[in-house]
Formats: sequence, structure tokens, C-alpha cells
Amino acid sequence: MSIRIADLFCGIGGIAEAVHRRPKPTAIGDVSLPSCSQTNQPVIATAIDIDRSVATLYKSHHGITPRCSTIESLDRVSANASEDLEMWWMSPPCQPYTRRGLQLGSKDSRSLALARLIELIPSAEPRFIGLENVPAFEGSKHHQQLTQTLCNAGYQFREYKICPTELGIPMRRKRYYLLAKQSGNPLPDFDPSNSAQPLQNFIDPASWNDAALHVPSDLLQHYQTAMNIIDASSPNAVTACFTSAYGKSPIKSGSYLHCQKQNLVRRFSPNEIAKLMGFRENFFTSSDLGQRSQYRLIGNSLAVHVVHSLLSILFDE
Repeated sequence: MSIRIADLFCGIGGIAEAVHRRPKPTAIGDVSLPSCSQTNQPVIATAIDIDRSVATLYKSHHGITPRCSTIESLDRVSANASEDLEMWWMSPPCQPYTRRGLQLGSKDSRSLALARLIELIPSAEPRFIGLENVPAFEGSKHHQQLTQTLCNAGYQFREYKICPTELGIPMRRKRYYLLAKQSGNPLPDFDPSNSAQPLQNFIDPASWNDAALHVPSDLLQHYQTAMNIIDASSPNAVTACFTSAYGKSPIKSGSYLHCQKQNLVRRFSPNEIAKLMGFRENFFTSSDLGQRSQYRLIGNSLAVHVVHSLLSILFDE
């Protein structure tokens, strides 16, 4: 049985990539043999984003062209009244809630889309709901409205704060997640993994030869004490959180790699960051997007490893 998902604020498709990672039902002869993890097989049925630049990349990887729309103007999430969408995944803009922003919350125009979706929940009644945002979202006005709406509509839900490091991924990116469903067993706790992976597994040796990634000496001299520079060969290296400003802002936007042999400091490539985030190998290679756009889009995306684990919590019961 397929669970049709609406990928809202879809970007480059973090939830679609997590769905892609899930095992498909195996078949012997003409008989499909679903396992426990395969009885609720999710599929992306529709995707919506205001950013037209994501359309080609999203379609090439996930097979769907996102609808370009302002979500706050929607009368319904589905494209038509007959479309049955069993799950909404929401990754609304974090800027209204992030500590580095102005923290305007519900007064920020970028939060209007989430407010509209919260209004639509009681009438649309999706069977499942998932949401991701920065930790500071918890306690905001929209957080209170969302949880109250879910309670009033009879949903059971659970909230999580998870960092990819809990799954052994050498990247800090702690985020708030909410899972909700209409019925069934109570949602369990998140079970972290202790099998840590070294950063070297995510580094492309060829990227050391890409001069466009090298940090100029004058920039390095000016900002070195404030830059998060890590040893590429260290088995315990963990990156800082990569943001959409990486490649534009030299500090507080992500980590840099240092190679002692070459005495060189460079940025991570967009493909390396995408791999750390859980996207498939060489995710941006076939894209015609510029490097700056690639950094912006991956910085605004999801930690796929975490979302994949949360889908298992939601569906594998």
C-alpha cells in the first residue's frame, strides 16, 4: 500500500531523497512479499515550492516537477479535489525562528505559508504529518498553534530534537522534528546509532584540485581565527552546520577543510555537503545551477539520514 506524500516547501527534495532510500517491496514470481518496513510504502505524489530554480533538479532526481506556488494562497494542498494525499511533509522557512535572524516569528511574512497549512489541517485531515525546523521553532506562536490544532483534531504526535551526529554522520545540524498521525500505536522514541563514520568517507579527493574551492590567502588571513577549519585527515573530525550562506559568508556558515600536505584550506564542494546531508553521490553533477545556488539550496535542505529514520518510526509499526 502506498502512502501519497505532499512535499511542501520541497526545495531540492530532502523528503523525496529519504523516500528514495527506503527499501522497495521484493517479489518472488508474481507474489509481492512486503516486510514490516514495506507495508506502508511512501511515494511523493506532489511537491510545492515558490522557488522555480529547483524544478529541473527535483524532476531529474525524483520524477516530479514541483508546482510553483505561494503556499499561503492555497485553498487546498492537493492539485484537485480528487487527489488523495495521505501525508504532508512541511519544511517551512526557518528564518522567522532562527536565533541568527530577527526572530519575528508569526510577524515575519515568510511564516504565513505555515500558518495557512495549520489552518487547513482540520478540514484536509491528512493521515500523517511531518515537520522540520530549527530548534528555536519550539515555543514559537506557530509551534503552539500547530500542536493545539493537532490536539483539537485528534492527532497523536511526538516531538524530537535530533542531530545527524546521533546517527554517526560527522556533521552538526540539530533540528526540531514533529511527527503526527491520526491513529495506531504511540510514536516511539528516536533510537540513535553509535556507528560513527569518518569524515574522509564524504570527501572527494578531486575537489582539492578545484581552484574555485580554495580560500584566498587574504581572506584566510583576515578571518582565520573565526573560521571553523578542520583537519581533513582527522578520524574525529565533525563539521559545523552548513547554512545557505556558505560560499558567501566566510564565517558561521559551515566548516572548511585543511590539508597539511598541500598547506591548503578549501571549502567543501556542494556535492560533498550533499553527501554529508544524505543525498545521493554527485547529486549536483548534472545540474546547470551555479555553485552559489547549489550552496544556498543544500544549506536550506534536510538531513536525509534523520528523515529516513523518522519515516521508519512513522510507518514501520
